[in-house]
Amino acid sequence: PELSGGQWVAVAALGPVGTGAYLAFYRALQLGPLAIVSPIASANGAVVVVLAVILLGDSLSRTQALGAAVVLCCVVLAAVDVGERVPPGPGDGDGDGVRLAVLATVMFAGYLFALVALAEPAGWLLPILLTRMTGLPLLAAIVARRRERPWRLLGPGALALACAVGWLESAGFLLFNRGAEIGQAALTSAAAATYPLVPVACGLLLLHERLRAYQAVGIAGVLAGMTLLAL
Repeated sequence: PELSGGQWVAVAALGPVGTGAYLAFYRALQLGPLAIVSPIASANGAVVVVLAVILLGDSLSRTQALGAAVVLCCVVLAAVDVGERVPPGPGDGDGDGVRLAVLATVMFAGYLFALVALAEPAGWLLPILLTRMTGLPLLAAIVARRRERPWRLLGPGALALACAVGWLESAGFLLFNRGAEIGQAALTSAAAATYPLVPVACGLLLLHERLRAYQAVGIAGVLAGMTLLAL
């Protein structure tokens, strides 16, 4: 593709940004509290929508703008679990998990916005391919420095699950970027922001968790907002 020097630099920089976002996100989940960390992490789609409208010039009808706002707000509502608490580990401050969740949200928003901004000049595949290539050396350096080999403690089933997670996550990013290439980035980002409903559904079906009343309202709001987005 015919990319400028700045665009090539942006593509190369996205790998470390995406890797840093994942590190901050998983550490935030570990520190908790999940009731705050989870909805904060779910809010990155709102940032991408705003950036797409302001910087990329995406225009939404009033109905679509209302649908996007409803989806983004209700996703956060559905992700909240006021009954779940994970105490901080030894030596960790009470606010470390929240601060890392905010950092992860900002980094994920920047990463996703850069992907959709590069989708038009570079296509939907190349930005993701190159960001994975530039992020892998960073992960390898971190693993080498920590000298931990946690996968040796995992059985075949856990390793197979980890591989499946990697394939699903990569496929999700590819579909997201393809959607941004053929449609508006703001609409694609708002629709993709509904992903927290999948773990909520899995918790209900597989872990037999009980749906709280406000979460049911959030899910209903997401479905209503998606209907408005489709109009």
